[in-house]
Amino acid sequence: MDEHLITQAQQYFEAAWREPVQVTGMGRVTVGSRRDRRGKRERGAASENGPRGCLVEIGEFLVDVASTITWPFVTVWALFRLFKRDGPKRHAAIPSGPATGEAYRVAEAVKQHPGEIAVVRGKTQLAIVELTGLGAQPTVVWSGRGAERPQWSPAPASLYWEDGSMLMLPAT
Repeated sequence: MDEHLITQAQQYFEAAWREPVQVTGMGRVTVGSRRDRRGKRERGAASENGPRGCLVEIGEFLVDVASTITWPFVTVWALFRLFKRDGPKRHAAIPSGPATGEAYRVAEAVKQHPGEIAVVRGKTQLAIVELTGLGAQPTVVWSGRGAERPQWSPAPASLYWEDGSMLMLPAT
């Protein structure tokens, strides 16, 4: 990500918010699908009882056999794709937690902005912005202050809201 864009965003938000800020560039970001944080036991518990549970176990066995046979081909294909990869990488932001959580609203807002995304953090505020170009003001995708402000975790880059939702951002 261009350091000039990050410096420009830092200067802009320090002037607007009147406090020191840190800007973390995320690059071009796509939004991935929901992560299900339930364990395997919780997901399968409903289907373990009765004849349906037996069918599920047979299905799991067949999937295991098929994956054992196909994994060498998939590995070779993945290596081929790795060396053929070109163009800028678009990293995924992945929301998780309650489906009505703030992380999903933020993820929907990020979907609408295909440019370079950055997280701007101050003492009292946090914003996700799109950096449009040199000389142009950053576009605020989402912002929160006070109780609406999520907790920031730098490794892996994640935002945690009080409602239990989380948005994992791509590694920089």
